[in-house]
Amino acid sequence: MKVSKRTRSNLLNALIIVCTLGLVLYLSARGGDIGDAWNTLKSADIRWIGAAVGSWVVFMMFEAMGLHVFFHQQGVRIKYRTSFLVALIGSFYSSVTPAATGGQPMQVFALKKRGVPTGISSSGLAVKFFTFQTALLTLGGALWLFNPGIVQTCIDQGRWIVITGFLLNGLSVAAVILLAINKNIVRGILTLAIRVGKALHLVKDVARTASRADAAMNDFHASVDMLTHHPIRLFYLYLLSCIQVLGLMSIAYFVYRALGLDALGYPDILTLQFLLYIAASFTPLPGASGAQEGGFYIFFQNVFPADKLVGALLLWRFFTYYFTLIVGMGGIIIDSAWSMRHPKGAPIPMEGGGVFAQDDPQSAGQPDSGEEENQ
Repeated sequence: MKVSKRTRSNLLNALIIVCTLGLVLYLSARGGDIGDAWNTLKSADIRWIGAAVGSWVVFMMFEAMGLHVFFHQQGVRIKYRTSFLVALIGSFYSSVTPAATGGQPMQVFALKKRGVPTGISSSGLAVKFFTFQTALLTLGGALWLFNPGIVQTCIDQGRWIVITGFLLNGLSVAAVILLAINKNIVRGILTLAIRVGKALHLVKDVARTASRADAAMNDFHASVDMLTHHPIRLFYLYLLSCIQVLGLMSIAYFVYRALGLDALGYPDILTLQFLLYIAASFTPLPGASGAQEGGFYIFFQNVFPADKLVGALLLWRFFTYYFTLIVGMGGIIIDSAWSMRHPKGAPIPMEGGGVFAQDDPQSAGQPDSGEEENQ
C-alpha cells in the first residue's frame, strides 16, 4: 500500500514525540530515577495540580480571546466558541509539526470553511503571533532584568543559549513588522510561491491564482495596519497576550508547589520558565521535543531535588505539551464533525448586516482570496 507524503510526515513527527518521551523514561530507568519519579507523581498535591490545569485553561482562553477580539475589530462577528475551537486546532497542529509550522495554515483553513476570508484570517494570526512574541520577550526580559540572582544561580553557564533565543524570537517579530509595512516583499513571496506551485503542477491558472493572491494580500494589509496605525487596539491585544503567556509560564510554579516545594517564590520559577521557553522555542522539532526536556534539566536541576527532578519534568511536560495534544485532538474531532454537517461552509455576519459568504465571497464586497488553484 502506497503511503502519501503527508502521512509519512505525520508518522515521522509522531515518532519523534514518542521517542523523546521514551528516551526520557529510558535514561531515568538507567539512572534509577524512575521509581522516584513514580513516587513523586503519586505524592503530588491535587490542589496545585488543579491550579496547573486552570493555568492551562487561562492560556488557551486568552489565545482564543486574542483572535476573537481581532476579528471583531475587523467587523467579523465570529462567535467566541469558534475562536476557541480554532485556537485548539492551531495549538494541536503547532505541537505536532516541526517548528510549529502547521498550526496557522490549519487555522486559516478552519476559518475559511466558516466564511472568513483568508486575507483577514491570516492577518489576524500574524498580529496574534506578533503580540504573543512581543509579550514573551518583554516579560521575559523584564524578569531577567529584575531577578538576575536566580539566573546566575541556575543557568549562568547557559546564558548564551538564552541570548540566542532572544535574538531568534526578536527576528521573527521584526519579520512580521516588515511584512506588514512592505507590500513588495509580500508580493515577491507570493509570486515565488505561485511559480513553485506551477512547477510542481499544483497551480494551473497562474493569472487567476495571482489575482486571488493579490486580493488576499490587500485584505491582509488592510487588517494588519494596526501595527502602524492603531496603537491602542494593538496594545489591547498585547495585554491579552501577556495574560495568555503568564498562564502558560505559571504551570512550572504550580508543578513546583504540587511537589511540596516552597523555597523559591513565584517570580524565581517564572523567570526560569520564561527563559527556558525563549531558548527552546525555535528548535525545529515538533513541540521543540528534546530541547524542552533537556532545557528543563539544565534550568531546573538546582531547583528540584534530584529525587523529584524526573517526576517534575514529566508532570510539567504533560501540562505544557501532552495535555494540549489530548484536548486539541478533541477540537479536531469537533471540527471534523462540523465539516460533515456543513459541507459548503457557513457565512459569517459582518457589521452593518452583511456576511462573508463561503459560496459567493464577492457578495460581501470581499474577494475570494484564500484558495489556490489546485484542482
